Amino acid sequence: MRLSYLLCFTVMTLLQRQSYLVWYSFLMNKLLEWQKEKPNNKDLKNCIKAITQIGLYNNLLQTELEIQTKRESLTRQEKNKQILKLEQELKQL
Repeated sequence: MRLSYLLCFTVMTLLQRQSYLVWYSFLMNKLLEWQKEKPNNKDLKNCIKAITQIGLYNNLLQTELEIQTKRESLTRQEKNKQILKLEQELKQL
C-alpha cells in the first residue's frame, strides 16, 4: 500500500508541476504582450520582475527538493545494505 501511495503522490506532483508551468507561461506571455502595448508602464515592468523572481524561487525549491529526495533515498539504500550485511554476519556466527 505504501508504494502505491508514493506512486500516486509522485504522479500528482508531476501533474501539479505541469499545471504550474502552463499557468506560469501563460501569465508571463500575457504580461510581455501587455508590456509591448504599454512599454513605459512601471507596474507591468514590476509585475514581470515579480513573476520572474517567483519562477526562479520556485525552480530553486524544486531543485532543492529533488536533491534532498535523492539524498534520502541514497541514505536509505546504504542503511539497508548495512543491515543486510550485518544480518549475514550474524547468521555466520
